[in-house]
Amino acid sequence: MTVVKFEHIPIQESNEELVDLSTYNFVLEPSYFKQGLSSTEKMFLRKSVANKLSNIQNSLKGYRFKIWDGYRPRELQNTIYEKYWNELKIKHPDWSDEKLEAEVTKFIAFPNDPTRIPPHTTGGTIDLTLVDSSGKELDMGTGFDYFGPEAAPFYFDENDINKEAKQNRKLLRTAMIDAGFHNNENEWWHFDYGNQIWAAHYHKPFAIYGEVIK
Repeated sequence: MTVVKFEHIPIQESNEELVDLSTYNFVLEPSYFKQGLSSTEKMFLRKSVANKLSNIQNSLKGYRFKIWDGYRPRELQNTIYEKYWNELKIKHPDWSDEKLEAEVTKFIAFPNDPTRIPPHTTGGTIDLTLVDSSGKELDMGTGFDYFGPEAAPFYFDENDINKEAKQNRKLLRTAMIDAGFHNNENEWWHFDYGNQIWAAHYHKPFAIYGEVIK
């Protein structure tokens, strides 16, 4: 696993609005609100991102998106980062701060680096999965925010131990990438559009979404 470099990408902010996802036909499960880490259960994304997801969902006959997280202010980013840092510190008391930072930032962007915009703060990043017509989540091999090697999108392609999860991840990944999203290399549930990570991956001259301050 590697930490993607993206902070060098310039931003030409589109000033596109954030929209409330409750106005769309998604299944919403605000994970960090349910964990007591966020003060609101409202979930937002940039309008084009929400519309793209709606179009993808319409093309996936019989499936809907379950969304765990979208726009996230730095304050919440910091809370999540500290939570995972503390969990790893307890689990690995012998690790140095440098080792802890390296492990945490594989999955959670450092919130207080002035040179780097955490992707969720742009409103262009989404954490989601698919559910069937009964609302049951498709087997993806791990749950949301499972921070281990099994969370990598191609883990079950490289380790042929769960064919159902392999196919379900492919279904999700292909639908999202075909619509222009980028899938995080460490997290099967995490997709980016319009931000610096997206621009770096697709060799765009600039990102269209910078940090949103609410």
